[in-house]
Amino acid sequence: MSPARPLLRTLFCFSSLFLLSSLFIPSAYAQTAPPPDDPHEMVTKRPKVLSRPADRSAAIDLLDRARHNYNLRDIATPYTLKASFSTSGTSQVEGEGTMDEANNPAEHQWRWVTQIQDSLILRIGDGDHVYGTDPTEPVPLRVQMLRAALHWPITIYAAASVIRAKDVQRDGKSYSCFLLSRSVPDNPAPRAWVETEYCVDPVTGILQTWSVAPGIYAIYDYTGSTDFHGHLLPRQISIYEEGRLVLHANIETPEDVKELDPELFKPTPQMAEAGGSFTLKGPDRFPIRVDPTDAPTSTFFQPVIVHVILDAQDGRVLDAEALQNSDPALSRAALDIVRNTTFEPSGFQQESFINVQFHMPAAEPGGAPIANIGGVRWTIFGRRGHKPVPREGN
Repeated sequence: MSPARPLLRTLFCFSSLFLLSSLFIPSAYAQTAPPPDDPHEMVTKRPKVLSRPADRSAAIDLLDRARHNYNLRDIATPYTLKASFSTSGTSQVEGEGTMDEANNPAEHQWRWVTQIQDSLILRIGDGDHVYGTDPTEPVPLRVQMLRAALHWPITIYAAASVIRAKDVQRDGKSYSCFLLSRSVPDNPAPRAWVETEYCVDPVTGILQTWSVAPGIYAIYDYTGSTDFHGHLLPRQISIYEEGRLVLHANIETPEDVKELDPELFKPTPQMAEAGGSFTLKGPDRFPIRVDPTDAPTSTFFQPVIVHVILDAQDGRVLDAEALQNSDPALSRAALDIVRNTTFEPSGFQQESFINVQFHMPAAEPGGAPIANIGGVRWTIFGRRGHKPVPREGN
């Protein structure tokens, strides 16, 4: 990997973890703009906070059913899985692609290869060892999005979350929607900036939509799907950002294989000589608060979610896109701030959704926010660090 640009990047140490939470969360008297309307947002009316143990237990059980459906690690026999996909948008690599997987659970072996445009990525896992064609080459953002949506869309930490719930009717179907977060601000909008949203079929327990953060929505289509060892995978996954389709994938039904060629899981001499490679981790979220450098502040906060992938070893931003672009100047500022910051590395290539909380400038302290922010310079006021967590993907 190329070295970080030292004059433009800010390295945050573990001491950031111990700053007061008031540095990162707008105070009670401040106003935060709600997320913009989105045609794919399922929860448009105020959901209910689940506080009764019985209600929380029922919600967690339904989410666990949906999560188990995507957990193919409990399959004991060898199998293969294939997908084709197309992408568009502003990421560094867009276009048509394919992905092929082979898994040999009894021997703790796996292999996946994906190609999109001129980018060919191969990962081989054999026990605790992971190899790649180029051990430091980044996996494209859209590829990591697809693998997250297909293999680990639902958090294993639902029981530790604040849960808000809403039953939703759309297109003649019923959904149980759950919004999860560490904490919800007072008087939040129907969908708060800090919440991740899951909508599940309450009868089958199958995941229907997943929104990691406001502005991005994965929609699952199971038409034509058949049971595979107790799992029902979608035949199509469509991911939208700001109402625009950025990724569409066709998933073939997994196939049992009597015996996989052992050579599939052996690294080439070049791979072995290069040493181990990194794997991928499911998406996480954290905030950054920024203040105007040379102007007084209002009591108004305007968030912008920036979707990134971070380097496994040094936390550099490898690719980034803004999920809100109604104010182009603010979106550009959010991207500049994030791209010029180095984050805590996790040891995995990390997909993250960074909530850049702009403390808007004012003409006088505590006054109304100014309309023209094109020339405003911003300073990072604080952020939460994030620690490495157990592997969730490959």
